[in-house]
Amino acid sequence: MTSSVQFLNEEYQDHFLKNRGQVKDQFKLLEKYLVENKCTFKGEVMPTLLKPNFISQRQSALLKDSVERMSRALTKFITLYLSEDRVKKIMNFSEKENDLFSIDPGYGNPLVVSRLDAFMNGESLKFLEFNCDSPAGIAYSDIQDEGFRELLGMYPFLEKYNIEYINRQHILLSSLLDCYAEFRTTHQQLPEIPVVAIVDWAGVSTYSEFELHQQYFRDHGIETIITTPQDFSIRNGKALADGQEVHLIYKRIITRELVARWEQVGVFVEAIREGLVCCCNSFRSIIVGNKKVLSVITDQRFNSIFTAAEKQLIKETIPWTRVLADSTVNFYGKEVELKSFVPEHKDLLVLKPSNKYGGKDVHIGNETPQSTWEEIMNKHIEDGIWVVQEFVDIPTDLYPEISDSVKFKSKYVNINPFALNGNYSGTITRVSDSQVINVSAGGGLVPTLTASRVTTDPD
Repeated sequence: MTSSVQFLNEEYQDHFLKNRGQVKDQFKLLEKYLVENKCTFKGEVMPTLLKPNFISQRQSALLKDSVERMSRALTKFITLYLSEDRVKKIMNFSEKENDLFSIDPGYGNPLVVSRLDAFMNGESLKFLEFNCDSPAGIAYSDIQDEGFRELLGMYPFLEKYNIEYINRQHILLSSLLDCYAEFRTTHQQLPEIPVVAIVDWAGVSTYSEFELHQQYFRDHGIETIITTPQDFSIRNGKALADGQEVHLIYKRIITRELVARWEQVGVFVEAIREGLVCCCNSFRSIIVGNKKVLSVITDQRFNSIFTAAEKQLIKETIPWTRVLADSTVNFYGKEVELKSFVPEHKDLLVLKPSNKYGGKDVHIGNETPQSTWEEIMNKHIEDGIWVVQEFVDIPTDLYPEISDSVKFKSKYVNINPFALNGNYSGTITRVSDSQVINVSAGGGLVPTLTASRVTTDPD
């Protein structure tokens, strides 16, 4: 962490401890603002803490460069997967998933909306996984930024700093419309201005974010509905949802869940397959949403597709990851048998399913009993679904806990930068008392704000 941001954090903490009464009232105002503006999760106020994750301009530049280069590398990997049987065998997607991948999205970049979840220690960045299927948090982040912007204006010590804010929904809408315009070059029967359908299952915990997107899109002249895949129909060569003609799908449904309910979604898939609607993200995005991709992109057998700069980025930012199997692998130049290596080096490793999200079933070796660890390994070593990953030191920072009193406590932090159509589009931060950090697993969401001193002093 650079000195200016460190100093800002110290001033922030000092201000809180000297103004405990005001701070408690401000936290109530923030939560009220979040509820009124639909920044909620499972119907309750989005869990948060009254302190942003401040990062420096150098850290922000690092994120932008790394996220955009990694996005280009991931796009290349999707092309490799579609043409390379050896890669298909390793990734081991189902027949139905591969059927979905065969659908041409009708635009060039298969990764329209992605979030690259990472740890950032100072100016060291490590990507833990790529949330590329249907990542959440874009609208929530904008609302949090606005809520904090109002509160931070009350803190006089911040007058010495320039704080940057990003409107992610603007970038999202522009990205969706750019893909739609490209799609229309070969589907000219569609209107110039689309009707958008935000599609997920009924009753999902992030429904309020769909409402935020709907309002934002409508405010910018794009009619938008919220619907489910079961509510699609086709009539006279047109795709309808809830009886209304739609042209552009903002797909928030998890592809794996779509496959699990295949019998219910046939018309939805047919509408996309027949080119009656443009769908973002494309189904191909999940190819790099599976955690096995971290193993394959570091495999020398397949890295010829990457530039020298991309290879260096992968080497620096991807922790050692392998598919959990009864196999011999290379661990930093040494050949090891995973079946014995994993139990013997538990405290260096993490076990996790390759195809789940929300921190589900993530087991960190240094906090898992040996017997439980070996039981998990033995249960999954033959199924080809789990991965074993090198444990990465998890960053911590002091965050305020506000109840009857105000105190600061060290919490685990991860940073989750967005890439929209391959362009860095700001970052959210998740904070937790647990090393497994996720809002759906009990964590909290805070803004990530780039801060610099107004003076000409260097970072």
